[in-house]
Amino acid sequence: MLETSVAREAGPASQELSRGLALHRKSVAEAFAAALVVMPRWKLLMDRERSAWDEFLQAHFFAFVDYLSHYFAEGDSTYKQLFIGEKMKALYDSEGDDTARDAQTEAVNAAECQGLAAVLKDALSPAAWKLFVSELESVHAVLAAKTNKTQRVLLIGDCIFLDILPFIVSELLAAGIKVVPDYATSKNPLELRDQLRKLSDRKFDLVFFSPFSYDFVPAYSELAEWQRSNASADAVTKVVENAWRDTQITLDLVTDLFDCPVHVHNSAAIVREENSTKRFLKLKATTRVRHAAKKKINTLLTGYIDQKNQGSFKHLYLLDENRIAQEFGESRAGAYYYRTALQHPAVHGRILAPLYVEAVYINAHLLKKKLIVCDLDNTLWEGVIGEGPVRHYHERQATLKGLKLKGVVLAINSKNDPVNVHWREGTLGDQDFVCSAVSWRPKVQGMKQIQEDLNLKTKDFVFVDDREDELELMRTAYPDLLCLDATDEKTWQRFGLWRNLLEDDGEMDRTLMYQQREVRKAFVRDDIASEEEKTALFRSLGLKLTISPAKPGDLKRIAELINRTNQFNLEGSRTSLKEVTEWHHSPEHLVLTGQTSDRFGDMGTTCVAVARINGAEMELLPFVLSCRVFGYGIERSVMNHLKALAQRAGVDRIVGRYVPTPHNAPCKDFLADNGFEEGAERWTAQVGATQAPNVEWLEVVVTT
Repeated sequence: MLETSVAREAGPASQELSRGLALHRKSVAEAFAAALVVMPRWKLLMDRERSAWDEFLQAHFFAFVDYLSHYFAEGDSTYKQLFIGEKMKALYDSEGDDTARDAQTEAVNAAECQGLAAVLKDALSPAAWKLFVSELESVHAVLAAKTNKTQRVLLIGDCIFLDILPFIVSELLAAGIKVVPDYATSKNPLELRDQLRKLSDRKFDLVFFSPFSYDFVPAYSELAEWQRSNASADAVTKVVENAWRDTQITLDLVTDLFDCPVHVHNSAAIVREENSTKRFLKLKATTRVRHAAKKKINTLLTGYIDQKNQGSFKHLYLLDENRIAQEFGESRAGAYYYRTALQHPAVHGRILAPLYVEAVYINAHLLKKKLIVCDLDNTLWEGVIGEGPVRHYHERQATLKGLKLKGVVLAINSKNDPVNVHWREGTLGDQDFVCSAVSWRPKVQGMKQIQEDLNLKTKDFVFVDDREDELELMRTAYPDLLCLDATDEKTWQRFGLWRNLLEDDGEMDRTLMYQQREVRKAFVRDDIASEEEKTALFRSLGLKLTISPAKPGDLKRIAELINRTNQFNLEGSRTSLKEVTEWHHSPEHLVLTGQTSDRFGDMGTTCVAVARINGAEMELLPFVLSCRVFGYGIERSVMNHLKALAQRAGVDRIVGRYVPTPHNAPCKDFLADNGFEEGAERWTAQVGATQAPNVEWLEVVVTT
């Protein structure tokens, strides 16, 4: 059921405010308009519309006044959210950087306060004016909020996004996330694709594409009209095929241009109509045609998403607009909150908003986390295990197990006697955790132990506990640690969605990798006295390096390894999947991966080297090495293989750069140690010169 929250009781001051806004509707609208003159696009538009000023105000700014008037009359926060959405739309500026946009927002807010005071302050009682100023300040605080997370979101489609955005802004700000939207809205497919190409140089965190909502594909949306209620099956199929043909071409382009998660709406084929009786009748009359069309289009979309993801990586995600509309009720979803030529927010947008909140939250806060650290009592089971039997939270444990299978590792941080902790009848077991800090000491100390044992940063951790005091202590000790309340059902719902969004980690079992690493660390002693001992010890590890040209299925992992590697990253390189794919397809580039294993198990891809051949020169681009194989000579073997490839290609020299960063000191001597000589801007090695051999304890296998 759709809930509305009442911000405050609509008392006398509120009612007075509502009447005052309605009475001074035009003057208040002019104050909102005048505040926007600082924005070049609005000044240009207003100068052009002076000859039809009343019509311009009515079209663009009466909604500002009407939303506020409804809000103060009814106390329903829906209208405040719609007002915030209208303000966001007005403040949207595709040009300039964040600093310029923030300054522009502050200037508009200041001008707005001044203009509204001139119109309303003397017309209202002190209590009503005070209430108005307070509410206006709360809106301005939302619009000018500073957060520690910003999500740049590209919205492709019809005005459904203007229905959704007002209802996600405040909740995401409360979670520390600011959404910065960009739009591609042309209904002309060719023009839309041009818009997307122009936006491709911008970095987006998420893309939402709504190809069939509202009137974005006019021929498809017309199937919900009375006139098409008797359309034949062949006519419906033809409309669907034409709509899908253009949509597929656009989706292909979107996946080529943007390597962030892309959430694609399916079709709900709702009917928007002001009059409830008319809406009901229209729904009934068009049921056959609409349902046949959306079944066909949704089947095509689902198949496309599955095929596209299997062909590369999990890139596209279905946003099930149809399910939400069916659960809520098609007729209720199609109701309008307000209707003018330019502003026509429907209930459908609001019921979809929670899907956007969750998608943005998970992308901002969870998707790149590596470790979940869990309390035990009243978190993974009900009760205190040291005081008697407990009841396992099987659903929570199953969600965590699902995340573990997707590559997220688990650890325990609990105040308990380790002797008492057991997993009898549980869904999880000891083998599912990479690290356990169970004792009576403070949990912040347990977290320090986990951090040191795993050599991970706390910014990559999620801590889950049922006690607010423990969560607050952890937030204070580790400000970059995400702390979540185990008693909040939303925590587990989001974990479930996070699990669904992650790809299967086909390369390795990360839990097993960490467990093997602990065994490996115990085996490789620090007190080796001589090179002979070191050689004998490393040889007994059975180390094997397999060097291979990258395959299509490796490209996402390559991009991730380059972007996540800080310590051994020659130039501090960062990249995108698009760039890695371009390297892979380019005949001038070499993209190599190094896979490492030993007697304890497979360590996966541990080295990536990219080079470009230009005439007589090979240039090193990203060269990265995972910290888990430091000291094994992996990087030298990969460099020697690059030198051999250069010689076969008739290259005279190899050039590279070491660009110091705060973290990459471990590779500062790499070029010098491998026969490169330092120049003014780069290091150079002559191909065919004497080189250091591969270390003798490492078996190197080269595949093609």
